[in-house]
Amino acid sequence: MVVRIVDDDEELLTSFRFLLEGEGWFVRIYNSAESFLEKDNFNVPGCAIVDIRMNGMNGLELQDTLNARGIKLPLIFLSGHGTIEDVVDTLQSGAVTFLSKPASLEKLREAISKAMDCASEINEQKSDIRNWHSLTGKEKEVARLVSQGLLNKQIAGELGIAERTVQTHRTMVYRKLDAKNNIEVYKILNRLNLIN
Repeated sequence: MVVRIVDDDEELLTSFRFLLEGEGWFVRIYNSAESFLEKDNFNVPGCAIVDIRMNGMNGLELQDTLNARGIKLPLIFLSGHGTIEDVVDTLQSGAVTFLSKPASLEKLREAISKAMDCASEINEQKSDIRNWHSLTGKEKEVARLVSQGLLNKQIAGELGIAERTVQTHRTMVYRKLDAKNNIEVYKILNRLNLIN
């Protein structure tokens, strides 16, 4: 996982990079929101520490752009000039937290830890979505019924197919969803909001 730092203060970029790499994080730095949008690989999970006030695109505009593009990246806002309105706006738009400059190492650690937990959840959901889309139509039907705790015989009756066919589909559902049992299938479908 990567910690991105987006700030137009070169001195802060350098010191934060040094500090966070010393904590064991892989760090990428960007001196503008535009550079970040152009050069970052958003497929790599992690988080971003973003200054609210920058030359060019500011942190709020960057957050709006990421949201508009459907890029789910946990953001930690950092500012020496943040208003209460800024704090509220960023948090309502999905930021993990808002820190005042200069932020202590302890507060930074806590914020990054919380953001990385969010990044893990986002990554897990992306994986769930990919896995769900790998199922055939019939496997999806079986997965929904498996998540309800139905036995193969019950699913066969429900779908009007042979019990042996249900067993084959169930095996593929477990394999493709990376699930061991019906409870894990239920949890995955629940995370994807597929449970009625």
